[in-house]
Amino acid sequence: MDYDLIILAAGESTRFGENKLIYRIDGIPIIRRVTMEAMLPNVRVIVVIGHDPDKIKGALEGINVNYAYNEDYKKGMSQSIIAGVRLSEAVKGILILPGDMAYIKSHIIEQVIETHTRTGANIVIPTYKSRGGHPILFDVKLRSELLSIKEETRGLKEMVQRHGDQVYKIEVGTPAVIHDVDIRDDLNFND
Repeated sequence: MDYDLIILAAGESTRFGENKLIYRIDGIPIIRRVTMEAMLPNVRVIVVIGHDPDKIKGALEGINVNYAYNEDYKKGMSQSIIAGVRLSEAVKGILILPGDMAYIKSHIIEQVIETHTRTGANIVIPTYKSRGGHPILFDVKLRSELLSIKEETRGLKEMVQRHGDQVYKIEVGTPAVIHDVDIRDDLNFND
């Protein structure tokens, strides 16, 4: 595949009070909503699991995804990113998308990929009112750096800062790229 999209679904959802990725919006588990939007041509989806792996797999039953297991999920998001990137076979780029971005839409993902194809930027970040969001796309040239990120040094944030002159930001016109679900109040979303 040209691109791998890594969905981070290994966390414990401590602030939400239960596994938020299994929580249903309009009858559909959040992780299923996000994954369905990621199912695009030339994109292979990798779901990183850790906490409650059977529940995540159950919510994704019938969807053709690859799973990466992060046994160190309690150590933070960087470990999940590394687990997903290890499984990546992308030839053009790797997208990182937290599984709790419940309102992300496929056209946003397509816009990020199209921007990478058009510009050749090493990093593409969708923005809303100049605020960076997800999914973040990394050119495949940065794969080895993704494998060496560390939670202690701010993981992806530090990597993006270090490559600041190689980042292409694209305004997408929707807060869906910056709206994750951490607490129940985050379920109230108007695009």
